[in-house]
Amino acid sequence: MRRFVLVALAGAALLTAAPATAAATHDFKVEVLSSPAAMVTGGDALVRVTIPQNVPLHKATVSVNGTDVTGELELDAGRRTLTGLIDGLRLGDNALHVDSSGQGKGRPTADVTLVNHAVTGPIFSGPQQQPFVCKTVSQGLGLPLVDNQAAIGMPVPGGWSKDCSATTIVEYLYRTTTGSFAALPAGPLPANIAQTTTLDGETVPYIVRREKGTINRFIYTITILAPPPSGAAAPDTSLWNGRLIYSFSGGVAIGYQQGTLSGGDHLYNNGLSKGYAVVYSTGNRTNTHYNLQLGGETAIMTKERFIEGYGVPTYTVGIGGSGGAIQQYVYGQNHKGVILDAAIPVYSYPDMVTQTIAVGDCELLEYYMDVTAGADPKWRTWTNRTWLEGFAASNTVINPVLRTPGSTECINGWRGLTPLAMNPLFGTAGSEASVYNPAVMAAVKWTHWDDLRNIYGVDADGYGRSTWDNVGVQYGLSALTSGNITPAEFLTLNATAGSWKNSKDMVQEGCPFILALCAIPSQFD
Repeated sequence: MRRFVLVALAGAALLTAAPATAAATHDFKVEVLSSPAAMVTGGDALVRVTIPQNVPLHKATVSVNGTDVTGELELDAGRRTLTGLIDGLRLGDNALHVDSSGQGKGRPTADVTLVNHAVTGPIFSGPQQQPFVCKTVSQGLGLPLVDNQAAIGMPVPGGWSKDCSATTIVEYLYRTTTGSFAALPAGPLPANIAQTTTLDGETVPYIVRREKGTINRFIYTITILAPPPSGAAAPDTSLWNGRLIYSFSGGVAIGYQQGTLSGGDHLYNNGLSKGYAVVYSTGNRTNTHYNLQLGGETAIMTKERFIEGYGVPTYTVGIGGSGGAIQQYVYGQNHKGVILDAAIPVYSYPDMVTQTIAVGDCELLEYYMDVTAGADPKWRTWTNRTWLEGFAASNTVINPVLRTPGSTECINGWRGLTPLAMNPLFGTAGSEASVYNPAVMAAVKWTHWDDLRNIYGVDADGYGRSTWDNVGVQYGLSALTSGNITPAEFLTLNATAGSWKNSKDMVQEGCPFILALCAIPSQFD
């Protein structure tokens, strides 16, 4: 059972397309509106049963695991439907049976199996990461709930929390006239509250209702434009335009943590101001992790929560840039019609595998031009570095490391990602990790490959299998054939550029990646 369950049956009836007329069939039509039937979570599911014309409405019955639940569903006689939230589902298979309660000729029945999973997951993403550092305190949810006495996870009063679950809360915020969100105080509306005009042309005080909790161990929010709070537990959806935005965030991280909310993404002003509902999860922020199987699973579960509490949207559109863009591509491909009906990917890229090519290559080539061939004056002209790297370079753009003119895309776009993605000793889960067992935290293998070990598997030494390699790569081949470097330089480059050690052989980074070591010359990488 979820700790916070709200149902908007009227909204669901209004916002879904009318079911196909039952006159065309003599069979029941059973739909799970909140998620695929095999991916139910939290012990409940929003279902709709369409009753065929050959069955009197009062004869249709619905049961789950042998218990009649017909009375929990709302009858729409005009549409010949029974719709409602069925809860109390047990983990695993649950038998939903629809019967016509009669002996007439051809009276139909229907059966659907609802497969229920824990709201903490997983559904299909595989074994969950441990340790998993909780962020509920910094994100305004308080200490996570106790879920074990086996000393797994974060120590909290009364035990430990390995899944970082928190009690769901509801907050009201308002948009100020200076363009920020602030907590809505009790009493009269603030003098600096902004007004907004919805898609329907209605101008209202810009107030939003934000639900915040945890699903699949990550922190989620559901935010809608709303009237001032009335004290009712159920959300007032009168200002919702019936459309849903799923907001995705980018960045790069290695997981083993719950993540934090991105303010501009989870409080997406361009959508909220027009009356769109906005859903968000830290599990759909690649600055939390980069496992898109886990991310897709999280999005399915978070949207399920929205539908059960607010109603079925007319459509769901995704929005997000970089890692938030690639999520839309992958989830649209892997979960067609389940999460998104449309997507707005911004400054996107093909996939993470091809991104990691530059993660590995850039530092090798920059080191070659800075150190190994550093005496060669051609590499002091920054635009010449494009010959080897294939990326843009500029003689005037300020270098973020040297703070002087001249830089490359490898430096501006990729520097720092090599240790983050490839060195198992370099990562961190933030200050919250300080209360965890030090030995457990020290055992984490902080690589992109380990974040995806459920997908890539592990090598003989127990490390995530890497997709990066440069065996057989001919660096500078284009520069050679175009005459920018000599055959001797080409041979020297490929003989000395080197590669990266296997994960088990890597050592901790030095300067500039760990600033405290920059005072020690021998620690400069």
